This record gives sequence, structure tokens and C-alpha cells, in this order.
Amino acid sequence: MAVDTIKSRVKAFFRLSFGGRKRLENSSLDCEFEKTEDDSEQASYNLQLTSSFFRDIPIEIRKMIYGLTWEVPYEDRYHSPRGRHIHFQDGHWSNTRCVMFEEDEDLDSIQKNSKGNLIMWQERLSSTWGIRHWRCEERIQHKRNKSVDRTNFMSMMLVCKRMFPEIVESIFESHQFLFNDLFSAHRFFIYSPSPYVSHIRNLDLSLNLAFHDYAPFITKLPRSRVRELWEALGRISFLHNLRISLDIYDRGPWRKIPEQGVTAQLKDLDVLRDFTLELPPELAIKTDAPNMQNLDPLEETPFKVIRRPPLRYWQFGPGEVEHFKWETHRKGRQSHCFITLAREARHIPNPYLIDFF
Repeated sequence: MAVDTIKSRVKAFFRLSFGGRKRLENSSLDCEFEKTEDDSEQASYNLQLTSSFFRDIPIEIRKMIYGLTWEVPYEDRYHSPRGRHIHFQDGHWSNTRCVMFEEDEDLDSIQKNSKGNLIMWQERLSSTWGIRHWRCEERIQHKRNKSVDRTNFMSMMLVCKRMFPEIVESIFESHQFLFNDLFSAHRFFIYSPSPYVSHIRNLDLSLNLAFHDYAPFITKLPRSRVRELWEALGRISFLHNLRISLDIYDRGPWRKIPEQGVTAQLKDLDVLRDFTLELPPELAIKTDAPNMQNLDPLEETPFKVIRRPPLRYWQFGPGEVEHFKWETHRKGRQSHCFITLAREARHIPNPYLIDFF
């Protein structure tokens, strides 16, 4: 049975006046992100006791029906067919489709393809949305085909009040939620959480944070926005898949970040299937700062750690991207890593001195 036919028949079970109700044209998730305003309004729901849809069809089957309504065009084009980027912008929530390709799973794909306009590729390499979602960021920065982002969310939520909570639960359970900035993630999970947050099953966080967001882990302050976010994730009971990508804004000196402290709370999360933690490369650059314990590769953790490859292209001067490589020298038990340019026309100071990485 066609999906459109299913949606039409589901709506036919409910109020005849549905067609006269004004339909919102945008596809944002504003409605389900807001907290329930008044319990008395919930008490006024029509329980639809005479409706065969609610009376005769179990909730499990109803959720399967709802799941069919989320099948929309373009799903087969992208690696994450039900991935939705969620961001709070200009005072309201918006969501856009994830247009990541399968080859973007290769964390070295940008540098492998860096040719032609190197400045354009370098901008993609430094994307605040992470190496895997640079296409998604470029879409919202430029004129795009907005039909790719359309969903059936609002039309289904407006069918009736009795169906509304089941529809929102289905949305949260059936889609992958992707956040690419700490402000939106913190607002969604902590500042103004939806009562349906616990129904999220698939979550992807790509956080390129300013150094001050990591500072509480160095000074061991008890509170920070990142700690609050980790605590909120712990309250989601049935996370199936979780991926967290961490970095410093503009690819700053990761060696100054205490990995053990930042990830300590993540070790308590209960993820049913796949839990991946993506981190910058581990380079042999000495640091004398205190509390800089890196993750022990031999330690058993509930998450799988993957490291991004070291950068090989960067814009050291305005308007010119240069190719370089990392060399490691060993002296006794100690090793030391530094940059050498592929084109030795000029000297680049050692990153150990200038905090390039």
C-alpha cells in the first residue's frame, strides 16, 4: 500500500473538521520541542474510544504505521536516510536533512580529495560541523533545494490530540538526531528539554568547542555545559546508537585537553548497540601542563575510540594552503613530533612552540 494512501486513511479515522484547520507550512520541530504547557489540556483529549484505529490496533502496530509515513523522497540518496540536523537559530528550532554520503565516513576523505581549489577544501577541513558533515553545513549556507528537507511531521501531529504523543514518540524513535553545536544541544537537552527526549534512539553529536568549554576539566570545576550535557545523555534510557565527535574550534591544541576527564562521565552511559567516540589524532608532542591524561588505548571502555588522521593541509598564511607532513624523532624512550613542509621554500616554526595543534 502506498505511503500517501496510508496517511490519508489514518487521518480519515479522526475529526471531520480537520480540513478546516490551518496547516503550518514549515517543517520545523517547534511543536514537539516545546514543553507541555498545561496538564488540564491533556485531560481534555478526546480518547477516541469509538475509533477502531485506537480500539482494535495495538500500539506496536500503530507505531509501524507511523513509521511508514516517514518514508519520503531522497532517502535512498544519502548515507543516513533519516538523519536530521537540529539547530536553534534566530530564536527558533529548525531541522534539515543530513546529506552525508557514504564516502564521508572515511575521516581522511577531505585530505585525499584535496586538489584544485585548496582554500575551499581547507575550509571544509576546518568545518565546525565536523569532517563528516561538511556537505550538510554548506547546504544551509548557500541557496538550496528546500524540498529535500520536507517532512510529514507537522501534518501527522495535527491529526488529533490523542495521536499527537504517539506521533512525536515515533519521530524521536525513528530518526537520527544530529547536533553540530553545543548551544543547540545544551538548549535541547538541558535548558528547555522536550518531555519526549527519552524516546531518542539514535544520536550524533559533533562538537567543536572553544577552549573555555574544556577548561573546567583542567581546573576540575564541578559544573560546565559539557558535564551537564553528559548527565542529560545518561537520562536517556534506550539509546541504541551514539556517536560523539570532539575537537577544539579551528583545530586548536588538543594535547592541552585532558581526555580522561572529558570522557569520564561517558563511561557510565548505557548504549544498547554502537557507541563511538571520535577524537583528534594522538601526536607525540610533549606537554608539561597538569591533568593532561590521555585515554589509555588498553583500557576497556563502553565506547569505541577512533582517531582522525593528522592534518596534512593548512592555511599558514592568508590565501595560501600548504601541504606538510609530520615527522617523529625518537631519543631514548621519548619521541617528539614536528611539521616539515612538502615545499621547503620557507620555514614553519615547530608546533611545539606555536601551539598549532
